[in-house]
Amino acid sequence: MNLTILSLLIAFLGYSVQNISQASQKIGFLKMEKNKKTGMFIWGAATVGTGLSTLILLAAVSIGQVSLVGAMAGTGLVSMSLFSRFVIKEQVQKNEIIGVGLILIAAVFIGLFAKDAARSVIIIDLLIIKLVIVSLLYGILWFSFRKKKKILCITLGGFAGALGGFVSQFQKISTANSIGGQLAAGAGSSLDALINPWTFFWVLLSISSMTVLQFAHKNGQPLHVIPSFSANFILVPVIGGVTCFGEILHPVQWLGVGIVIAGVFFITSSNNTRTLEQN
Repeated sequence: MNLTILSLLIAFLGYSVQNISQASQKIGFLKMEKNKKTGMFIWGAATVGTGLSTLILLAAVSIGQVSLVGAMAGTGLVSMSLFSRFVIKEQVQKNEIIGVGLILIAAVFIGLFAKDAARSVIIIDLLIIKLVIVSLLYGILWFSFRKKKKILCITLGGFAGALGGFVSQFQKISTANSIGGQLAAGAGSSLDALINPWTFFWVLLSISSMTVLQFAHKNGQPLHVIPSFSANFILVPVIGGVTCFGEILHPVQWLGVGIVIAGVFFITSSNNTRTLEQN
């Protein structure tokens, strides 16, 4: 098994843990209304799971390409859909089934043309410039549409997703010095990243992303927030991997990225419909 395939599998695990933990946090909040101790336990365990997913994704990006790990972001929704169906016993909707199928097909496309990544050519200056430009643009949009809630929540969702998309890119920088052609080197790079100066920066970005996302949810329905968040969360690291890390994607992998985004929209539309019906 080449390292790129391994990184995709680890990314799938990481995003699965992330999305299931996020769903479990919501379950914990709901349980608190009836049983505070049980609700707090579920929420606490889910929060630990969210932190664990960050370390799993750090391991994935340390041995693989930023662009491909980013493209796998939608795959966690497949696991979350299965979790909702078999654990929470929620009814699976038609759009959700279509979305799961599309993402699984896309994952095959991306994996079939995966090759071991060469040492990344990191253009840190360009990455920082892009982060500043994206932040300024979203900041301007935030200020401009602060009184128009529907557009504001779409903007905030996109901003949160973009900040989250930059996390994996700075994780790659924090592991770059020890990336090698062997699994041991990749594992070592993940441990080294914990004391790397760039680690503080991607942790700060991750916290910022979650904070902005909370503002987005407070200003509108998930119907508007989640698709905007997901599209940015996938596209920002994919584009960043190509432009700032010298990564090359096969045309079929680009097709896979597009199919992942389409699948995400199908799944989130199903979840949004369910949320609106419950409200």
